[in-house]
Order: sequence, then C-alpha cells, then structure tokens
Amino acid sequence: MKQFIFIILFLFSIISCSDKEKSETEKIVFYSSPSFYSGFKIELDNKTKIIIASIPYEYSLADSVSQKTWKFMDSTDLASIRKFLPKEIKFEVKPENIQFKELENILQKLSQLKADGLPPEDGINICIESKTSEKKISKKIFYSPNRNSEEGKLIVKTYEAIALLFKDETKLEDAIENSQRYFNDDIYIVKSTAPLYVKFLDTHCDDIENEIGKLPYSKTIFVDLTNYSKDKNECLEKILRKKYSKIKWILKTTENYGFAEE
Repeated sequence: MKQFIFIILFLFSIISCSDKEKSETEKIVFYSSPSFYSGFKIELDNKTKIIIASIPYEYSLADSVSQKTWKFMDSTDLASIRKFLPKEIKFEVKPENIQFKELENILQKLSQLKADGLPPEDGINICIESKTSEKKISKKIFYSPNRNSEEGKLIVKTYEAIALLFKDETKLEDAIENSQRYFNDDIYIVKSTAPLYVKFLDTHCDDIENEIGKLPYSKTIFVDLTNYSKDKNECLEKILRKKYSKIKWILKTTENYGFAEE
C-alpha cells in the first residue's frame, strides 16, 4: 500500500513539474509611453537571457485630400506599405545572470500588482506583458501611477536597472530620462565631477539656484543640453555664471537654446 501511494505521489510530482515548466514565463515585455515624449520597450527573454530595448522611429501618416486638407491614412494603405516604413531602433544586451534576475524580479512583482483606473488625458502609461511557453499572454496597464505607490517605486527601479544595462546607448538614455520626468523632479544629472559634466533635463527657475548650489565647485563646467528643450536664457545661464567662470556647452545642432538671438 505504501509503495502504491509513493508511486502515485511520484507521478503527481512529475505531472506538476511538467505543467509548471509549460506555464513558466518565457518573455516579459515592459512598455513606457509618456504623453509628450517618445517612449520605449524592453523585452526580457528567459530562454536566451537576452534583453532587447527598442524605441520607435517617430513619423506620422497622412492622406492628402487637397493643398490645405489632410486625413489619417486608411488601414488598407498602411498594410500595403508597412514593410517599407522606418523601423524602430533596437539595442541588445546579454547581462550578467544576477542583473537579468534583478530586473526580472522587479517586473514580476510589478505584473502581480492590481492595475486600475481610467486612461488620463495626458501623463504616462506603463504596460507590462507576460508570455508563457504555452503562448498565454497576461497584460496590465498602469495609468500615470503615483511615484510613491508600490507600482510607482517598482517602475522607478525598472528605469534605474535599464539605464545601467544600456548606459552607453544615448538615444535610449534620452528615452528613459523622458519617462523618468513623470516620476521625479530632477533638474540635472551629474555625469562626471572630473571634469564637471552636468546634463540638464529641465529648469524650474524658482528652484534652480538652490539646485546649482549643490553642484561641486570647478573653474569649468560642461553643460549638456542635448535632452533639454527650453531657452537657456530664461534663467539657466544667468545662474550658472554666478558660480562658474567658464561654461562649455554641449548642444543639439537642431536647437539654438537662445544662442541665435539678434
């Protein structure tokens, strides 16, 4: 009798393990979609332990009705040209196993939280999608979660982990920073203290003098405005010059930041 029970339990354990293996998470996909900036997508492949990040190529589709009138292109036209359209930009990394597991654990925790609420008019949408080896897909969307909520804290940790993994990919770095704006009020990022290199993301004129006061002293400061969309003359340069005698600017060629006034 004992032998019979042992056999039954053994067979049950095999079936349970087999079912568990079938339902194991194969891929986790994390989407970050801010309203006013380009978003990004991260895909974790549990088989290969590879992480793929992608950012969309920004373009719009219009159908010209006349010189002054247009409408959105219909789906039939879109289907016929889809393979010729600009493709998303992809980045791939195979991190250390501990780094992969750290990010996977954060996203697993996020996927287990309750997602509720209605889509806001603007803000940021966070979507997490899990795919099992049985091709079952579970999906949750968090609409502008509070930064101090459980899901907000996990999302911030996700950004930090991704930024570390892809620290040499500038276009993705900008996309991550543009999502982080919705969860913190950081005015700048100090990328180096020797030399002093500071990347500015925003300018709150009421707070910036105090924030710049926290920067270390240096004769020269390198100011990166490549992900900054305001006019430096609003208050940034004036306050910087109170502390630094030499300012070296790093700029996007498509912006003038107040350098082109007549």
